[in-house]
Amino acid sequence: MKSLIAVLVLLAVLAGALTAGAQSQGDIDEIDRKIDRLKDAASGVQGERSAQLRELEEAQGRLRVARAAVAEAQAKVDAVTTEIADNEAQLDELRIRLDRLAIEVANTRLEIREARLTFQDRAAELYMQRASSIGSAVVVNVDDMASMSVALRYSDDVFDSSERLLNTLEILERTEENQQTAIEENQNTVAEILAGLEVKRTALEEDKIVLSAAAAVVDEEVHEAAALLAQIESEIEEIEGEIAAFEAEQDKLRADIARLSSSGGSSPGILSWPLGGRVSSAFGYRIHPISGARKLHTGLDISGGSGTPISAAGSGTVIWAGWYGGYGNTVIIDHGGGLTTLYAHQSSLNVSSGSSVSGGSVVGYVGSTGYSTGPHLHFETREFGTPVNPMKYLNG
Repeated sequence: MKSLIAVLVLLAVLAGALTAGAQSQGDIDEIDRKIDRLKDAASGVQGERSAQLRELEEAQGRLRVARAAVAEAQAKVDAVTTEIADNEAQLDELRIRLDRLAIEVANTRLEIREARLTFQDRAAELYMQRASSIGSAVVVNVDDMASMSVALRYSDDVFDSSERLLNTLEILERTEENQQTAIEENQNTVAEILAGLEVKRTALEEDKIVLSAAAAVVDEEVHEAAALLAQIESEIEEIEGEIAAFEAEQDKLRADIARLSSSGGSSPGILSWPLGGRVSSAFGYRIHPISGARKLHTGLDISGGSGTPISAAGSGTVIWAGWYGGYGNTVIIDHGGGLTTLYAHQSSLNVSSGSSVSGGSVVGYVGSTGYSTGPHLHFETREFGTPVNPMKYLNG
């Protein structure tokens, strides 16, 4: 069953909103918006959706999948990049800490050296003091015990000082051990981070390859969607141009039909399809989304190969057979009762003005004359010169 709804009906609504197509990834959102507007225009419309609309929906779906892949790959690249930056900052801190520990160890070792030298001096002094005190005790009188007591107290002071110095030396040695342990721990941490960085940098390069491949897919989908939109835009422009050309002919056409057709008789209730192709543009008004201009497509555009025979939709009298402005080679048949049919853009005609035709007889052949960029039949039905929807009369 032939469908009255075709995608170009919908596309014509969007003629002013479409542009030449994307040239870079930055145009992805604009392409999405264009496709969404086209799909919105199609919503609620009854009839068969065209292959072009399905192609656009599929292109939009592929583009969204590709964009999601890019987003996922970019997120991985960003995460690994952040981890690497954090690890490198941690390495910088560890290296500063190691430098500081190295200085502290050097200072501790210097203090240990000085403490050992001091301890050796104190030990020698203590030894000499003890020997001197013992020698004096041999020669001193028993009555000179006070002097011996002073000497012994001095010796005890020297011994206590040496013991404290020994404790300090032990503390310094433990400090050096702790500092050396800290150095080793930090060095191990540095080694672990460096090993991890090597793995992460390798992973980053792999993630960048994935990101590059995903971005290439997006770019390819963008260009394919843009090319499809450009093709659709071209068809929209064709239809808009045809409508404009027809608008310019309307007053004259109404007058000519009124002058040439008869007012008697009764119109047929049913007409036959003049051509077996699909309807590429239906009858009806289109509202331009930008300008708000309201334009009427006065008939059906039916696709057909150049030279395909065109049949009379019903019996009647040919009142026009010849060139008619933007309509190109045109045949107009008067069916009686004020009903006329019009067959435009023909490559050649098979009837002449004044001849009688029966339904199904060949009146001419599909072409692309007048305002037309491709072979098709523009078919109209008019009541007393005013265009009406051909579906009102066509069977099936």
